Amino acid sequence: MAVLGVNGIVRLRREAPDPLVLPQVAMRPDIDVFLVRNQDYWNGDEVRLFSPDGLPLSTDALPNGVGCYFGSVWELGSNRNHVSSESDNYYQSDSAYFYNRGAPINSATYYIYRDQLDRISFYTTRAAALAGSTANRIDLRSLAFDFLVVSAAGTEEYDNAIAECVAAAGDYRFSDVRDEVTLASICDYAPLYEQPVAGTTEYDNADLQPRRWINGFPWLIQGQLQQWSIELNAENIDTTAVGQTFGDNIKSIVSGGGSFDFIVERTTNEGSYDSTALMQLLLLTEKGSKAEAEFYMINARPESCGQLAPGDLYYKCDILITNSAVNTRADEIIVGTAKFVTTGSIELKMGT
Repeated sequence: MAVLGVNGIVRLRREAPDPLVLPQVAMRPDIDVFLVRNQDYWNGDEVRLFSPDGLPLSTDALPNGVGCYFGSVWELGSNRNHVSSESDNYYQSDSAYFYNRGAPINSATYYIYRDQLDRISFYTTRAAALAGSTANRIDLRSLAFDFLVVSAAGTEEYDNAIAECVAAAGDYRFSDVRDEVTLASICDYAPLYEQPVAGTTEYDNADLQPRRWINGFPWLIQGQLQQWSIELNAENIDTTAVGQTFGDNIKSIVSGGGSFDFIVERTTNEGSYDSTALMQLLLLTEKGSKAEAEFYMINARPESCGQLAPGDLYYKCDILITNSAVNTRADEIIVGTAKFVTTGSIELKMGT
């Protein structure tokens, strides 16, 4: 049986990519960006930044990673920021601290923007990240932090697992290639910290934030759709593209398929993906290529006249985008079509 949707909506939730470990040399503090070749993180993704030495956000953040003399490549700490020229006194006063006494900021949550040169910057809101304005970027400082971990914003359990992965990885991961690396193999076995509960003591079941999702992104409406269709019978689905991209074994778990017709556009809406999300899913062949989808035929309908039942009516399943095409006729708007297959069970949900 095939179901066609015109007025209904589609909600997607992507599978979160693996955490990345970025070395010091990947940062460009003069333009507030990091060079990241990994394509799994998209514009508008909410991510958590973590560094045991402190994030390069302010001169108070890194007590052991700041400059101590005029002309240093690093920014001066709070104990030496009065030295702005060679003629200034190195010692501030008899009562001033000789060593920098900062308060490291070990973790923070921001939204990502990726430019055309694969440089990522960070913003405080999703709309600002999608716009990518240089004026609203989080200011990065020239501070020696060694390395920084970028991961999908998650729950306390997931964030604690990331912290455990960092401790287990150690500095040896940067001894060879000075490029970003993932924590994939280690994170598979990281503890959940369910018992005992997370504490607040440093390196002791660290109490990390935020706690909204475990290794995943929030549900967002898929925007710019003109219509969608879903086929609930796998017998009529062409799985050739799936086998070529993901391997022949996955053909046995295809349970259905369908297509999206969409308008090609980029938007800065807080609560929705634009059509580029479907185009990007096609390019992923490893973790992050699968998305949870909800195909709504009735959405939050109130009870009416005692006959129409209130609530929702939708199908829920996991999808893989297998093909997409874009139409660029000169006298028409730019539109596209994406085909997908469903994996696992397809569930019919209804009610309030």
